[in-house]
Order: sequence, then structure tokens, then C-alpha cells
Amino acid sequence: MTTPNSRRPRTSALRLRARDVDRAAVCDVLDAAYSNGQLSDVEHRHRTEATRSARTLADLDRLVRDLQVRPDLQDAVPTPPSLRDARWAVALSAAVVLVCGIVVVTSGRDHDEPATAAATTTELTTAAGLGRMLDEIAHQLGNSEVDQLTVYPEYATFSRPVPSKPGLAQRYEYQVEKGQARITENGTSSNRTEGVPINLAELRPNVPRVIGLLHGADRTLRVDDPTRIHMEAKRGDDGPVVSIHLWNEDAGAQGFLTVGFDGAVRSVYRSDQ
Repeated sequence: MTTPNSRRPRTSALRLRARDVDRAAVCDVLDAAYSNGQLSDVEHRHRTEATRSARTLADLDRLVRDLQVRPDLQDAVPTPPSLRDARWAVALSAAVVLVCGIVVVTSGRDHDEPATAAATTTELTTAAGLGRMLDEIAHQLGNSEVDQLTVYPEYATFSRPVPSKPGLAQRYEYQVEKGQARITENGTSSNRTEGVPINLAELRPNVPRVIGLLHGADRTLRVDDPTRIHMEAKRGDDGPVVSIHLWNEDAGAQGFLTVGFDGAVRSVYRSDQ
């Protein structure tokens, strides 16, 4: 006699639907693999794009199954126990240096420079890229205070108050060229944003959370295949926030969400609203 349970096949772990947190975990693994030389720039970009559209745990597993996964990321990767144990053994056999949770790769930089990401990290909309930029701003400019920061995949712009001139703002541009992070002055502005500058050091611990939200934003905001994205860090009504903006210019769809520097989502504006 056939029972209802026997008529319905059991769903394997890998056929389960992926969550945003699963996609964010895989993106962290890809960032680390890119930083320590396992993935090329093209491979990292393609796998990251595939992660954003992954629907099941099987889709995610295929993107990381050939990688050596850092020990601190093992538990977050959505893989079967047998594969997880194997990767754990491989990871333990490979010596890596961790600073602030990010793999450090020797890059020929001076010892007093921040060593929080690989020198080859160029895409700022990854956890490694965004984290490195925040560290570079603090190191090169002496502190993490800005009036506003706008982040695109290839570069970022921000402004800071000019000392002793409260109404004047100095504009900057950040970009990674040939593995070297560069911050260049880009003129001044007399219409400085009012209010106390925001401190990007408060955002630094929650960079993986923000990037995870960015990777799932196309589904959250109902903007399929976005053609343009950027993030803005600024002062909101309830404190500093990051706003994530997506557009599909071909479909005329756009949406954005805001998240506090503490990683909590504050508001969501979908394309169909």
C-alpha cells in the first residue's frame, strides 16, 4: 500500500531553495578565493553574478565545490556534511593569514599600510573590495569621517569637511589601479552637506551584511537583470545609512533599500510600488 509520504519524494538538502544569507555566504567564499589567488578576476566576476541568480543550494554548491574554503567560512557554506568535512581538512592543511577576517596576500606594500585585502581587489561591490576601501580611507586620510560616500563597482566618490572651513567640502575619488588603491582630490564644493559627518568605521564590521543585501537586492526590489547599481552612505533621519539602488534601464524598473550601519534594514522601495 502506498502511503502519502511515499508518493512524495523527499527533497535533498541541495535541492532546497537558497536564502539571501546563503548567497551572501557564498559571495564571501568567492571574495576570499579571489583574494588568495584561487580565482582570476573574470572567474570571480562570473561566479559572483551566478551567485546572485542562484535559486537552490545545488546552484550555490557548484560555484564553490572546487575551492579551498577558509575555516571561518566553513559553517556558513551551504554544502552537505561530507563535502564540508573534506573542505575543512583541506583548509586546515593550507596556511593562511587572517586580519580582520579577510585573507592577506603579500603585495609589496609598506608594512605600515593597511593589509586587509588583496592588492588585486578592484570591484568595490564585494565584501573584500568595499572593506579594503574603508580601510584605505581611514589609513590615507587619518580617520573614517565623510559627509557622503557613493560607491560604484569600479570606483567611488566621497567628500569630507575642510578643516577650519565648515562650509567647504573637499571631494575625493577612490579607485584601484593595477592593484594599488588610489585616493585623489577632486576639487572643493561650497555647498557642503550640513550636520555631523558620518563615521565609516561604524559600518566596517557589517560590510558582509550590506554586500549580502546588495547581492539579493534584485529579487527584493523586483528589478531583474539590473543594468546599473550603486550604493550611498549618508546621514539619514535615524542615523547613518547605506542606500542600495538598482535600475534596469531597458525595462524602466528601479528600486532601492536602506540599511543602517548596524546592518538592520530600515526601508524597502520596490520597483512596483
